[in-house]
Amino acid sequence: MKRLLTLLLLLLVALPIAAIDVKPLAYSLLMPGMGEYSLGYKTRAYAHWAVEAGGWYGVVHYRNVGFDRRYEYEAYADVHWSEGRWRSAWSEDWLDHEDAWDELCASAVAFDESHITYDDNENPVHYLDTHFAPYDEDPQHYYENLGKYDWYRWGWDDYDCADDHLNPRPGDHRYIYGKMRNSSDDAFNTAHNILTAMLLARVVSLVDTYIILVRLDHGSSDQAIRDGWRMSYQIEDRGGFRLGMTRNW
Repeated sequence: MKRLLTLLLLLLVALPIAAIDVKPLAYSLLMPGMGEYSLGYKTRAYAHWAVEAGGWYGVVHYRNVGFDRRYEYEAYADVHWSEGRWRSAWSEDWLDHEDAWDELCASAVAFDESHITYDDNENPVHYLDTHFAPYDEDPQHYYENLGKYDWYRWGWDDYDCADDHLNPRPGDHRYIYGKMRNSSDDAFNTAHNILTAMLLARVVSLVDTYIILVRLDHGSSDQAIRDGWRMSYQIEDRGGFRLGMTRNW
């Protein structure tokens, strides 16, 4: 995103003072294709508008999918994970909870004891207490952490303390939960990538309009403008992009 904004800034700085009509460029920045349309290049404009419309449809669609899947995995966690069960695995104070284990889980107790620290008054500070995000205070991290950290495994209703395993197995509730979260995240990432592509389309339209204006300013024919320049772009890994321009002589 920062690279795209930097490129936009460089293009604006590079405008020849008093030699270029900036209005078509502003149109292209506002909406891809408007600059070309204002200069009579309607076919290019229609292509940009089709991409823009499809892009907004994709953003709305995939964000809705992401939220729907988020509601699904949150409801799934509410049914199959319990704070009382989780705490009763390592704290005797919670063994009378309605969802509590029958007895402490050896792996949970070992983890708790190995991570205990002490405050200035020599009172024990439990790592699991200090790193827990209560639903009432932080619902986003509450649901995120259930599938992110292994030490939440003791709270799942199908977990077996006698068969302790760090990594979830196919069919486990926390394995299914992780897949559901990943599916939601994938939808949100797709929406984000589409937005990035739409911003890139504005850059392409801006460059295209700029090239047309420069050629017109130099008195070139429409055919030379249409056929003289070619542009290509592609999104690369990790949010990068490649923009290329070639000139036919």
